[in-house]
Amino acid sequence: MDLRRGLAAQLEAAAPDAGLVALLEGIDPATLTGEDLAAYVHARWRIHNRAEAQLLEGLHHLGRAEAGRTDRRPELDEFSGDELCGLLGWSRTMATRRLDLADDLFVRLPEVGDALDEGLIDEPKARTICEWTGDLNDDHAHHVCRVVLPEAPELPLGALRERIEKIGISLDPDWAERRRRRAETRARVILSANPTGTATLSFADAPAPDGIASQARIDALAAAVRHLGVLTPIGPLRLHVGMRLLDGSTEGMDDRSIALQLAAEYHAANAPEDAESGRDDEGPQDEGPQPEGPDDPGPDDGPDDGPDDGPRTPTERSAPSGPDEQCVLDLRTPTGALAHPPLDVSERRPGRLREGAVEVRVRLVTALGLDEHPGTVPGYGAVLAADARSMILRRLDGEWRVVLTDDDGHLQHVLLARRRPPDPRGRHRTRGRSAAIVELQVPTTVLAALCPGDHGDWAPLLVELQRRLTELGGVSARARPPDEGADLDEWARRRPGAELDRWIRVRDRHCVAPCCRRPAHKAELDHTRDHALGGPTSSWNLGAYCTHDHRAKHLAGWQVRQPTPGRFVIRTRAGITHTTTPERIIEPLPAPRPGVRPRPLPDDGWPDNGEPHDDRDDDRSRDDAFARRAAARPVPITVASTPPVDVDDPPPF
Repeated sequence: MDLRRGLAAQLEAAAPDAGLVALLEGIDPATLTGEDLAAYVHARWRIHNRAEAQLLEGLHHLGRAEAGRTDRRPELDEFSGDELCGLLGWSRTMATRRLDLADDLFVRLPEVGDALDEGLIDEPKARTICEWTGDLNDDHAHHVCRVVLPEAPELPLGALRERIEKIGISLDPDWAERRRRRAETRARVILSANPTGTATLSFADAPAPDGIASQARIDALAAAVRHLGVLTPIGPLRLHVGMRLLDGSTEGMDDRSIALQLAAEYHAANAPEDAESGRDDEGPQDEGPQPEGPDDPGPDDGPDDGPDDGPRTPTERSAPSGPDEQCVLDLRTPTGALAHPPLDVSERRPGRLREGAVEVRVRLVTALGLDEHPGTVPGYGAVLAADARSMILRRLDGEWRVVLTDDDGHLQHVLLARRRPPDPRGRHRTRGRSAAIVELQVPTTVLAALCPGDHGDWAPLLVELQRRLTELGGVSARARPPDEGADLDEWARRRPGAELDRWIRVRDRHCVAPCCRRPAHKAELDHTRDHALGGPTSSWNLGAYCTHDHRAKHLAGWQVRQPTPGRFVIRTRAGITHTTTPERIIEPLPAPRPGVRPRPLPDDGWPDNGEPHDDRDDDRSRDDAFARRAAARPVPITVASTPPVDVDDPPPF
């Protein structure tokens, strides 16, 4: 309940119109407290959003206007942007982009335009909704808007995009799969120059599982190199690792050899002048990031009651500041030779790859092939059901979590699966733990209703889960955190045990700070009431924080309470209070809505007849775009209960 009074309540209650503008004009923000200033800024933000909507509406009218007439042309065309270029000094590209957004807001998705006009969402969120529903037909796009618009004001852009993506895929999984397959046929490698004299190399339309795995492997290998005393910032180091994997210089080497090779090259290039004489390094150990590969124990949570990463003042720095001080890895023998010189080709051999810390979340029924709801890779977004299934079967050596929920999708229990389906590639599971995480989500009622005998290779896992569900008390058992009934000795521990650690990360999903989406498996666990002040290590006193927000809690004066487990009340330095609540483990998604005939794929400017395309297709003119748009105006899909559709009717795109 919002108990604010006075100016803050008055500003929040006012509509974003001329009256609110007049009220704000009489307020000097320099005289406001943090709490009232937050309301002032929010009111200005709502007025700005409405002004943006009014500007876009005016642009849309101007693009269709004719001299001396108040009626408008029915649609925008290739010449509409010319009116804006001369008036506002915009490029044609910028004018076209703004007109496209205006056309979406006031023609295709007027409900989004209304939300912008009412000040409920801003222009970036309106653009995100328009762009990520651009491939959908009108019926599906309107359904997505009905679901996400009430949620949009509280969602950051990344979460809003992911929500739109999941709903759009669920409405017609077959169409989404066909769109993905076609996009992969357009896959390409793009090299572009930057104004700084550098280059950007990108892989466009790569298969999502391969792209995610490649990024995770680069991250893990860079962390391993960094652990060998390399002080290169992690961003350039990841780039260097990725380029070395591509340029052929590491061909035939296993990941350990690659890491040693890169570290040896770094230390040789940054060795002090007296290195040739050799020295026995016995300095402090580097506190750099730990590797996240199959051979390491997993991500470090950091200390519970104080920040341990991020920028520090010179007096706080504990890591060595240069090659002369690091003394973290003696790569030279007493004679001065490299202990790990570059390997000869004859010595190179394949080895186990570092797969990186990838987490894949998917519903158990989707993994069994009973539906086609999309999965999620935290930090990346939604993935199609087929991709999610292939990704979990490639990570049989990872940690498989089975998250049991109630019928509304809220957390009940977290189990570790002891059994796995066999690897479809015929490989045996290796010994040792992978850093990957597979999360299978299922309501207890659904799990109890499954028949293991109907699911082949998955039957042993289903039998195990149903037996353990019975041991927990069946479908009617209430949610129980793993520390229920813990004694004082367990609460007095500084770090949580593995089971409690897992529960907190599953419950919080991501950093608990407002609008932060840092995945929980990459976050740090922190005591709400500091352990040093008597705070217990328990499910109702722990939360997941990214490094930045962990530091903000301790150094920026945040006041944090956890009234109930997983519900955080955070008061910032300016006095703004935010309340976060546990998310649903299983989000509600719509049932598929297939039409009478397969939905045509959206026009991307390339032929769908299998003919090759050339680079000119990537620089299509605006004239062609408007012509295609006019010829392919979306129409609603007809459902199976309606009479057959004439084959000569225009397609729904």
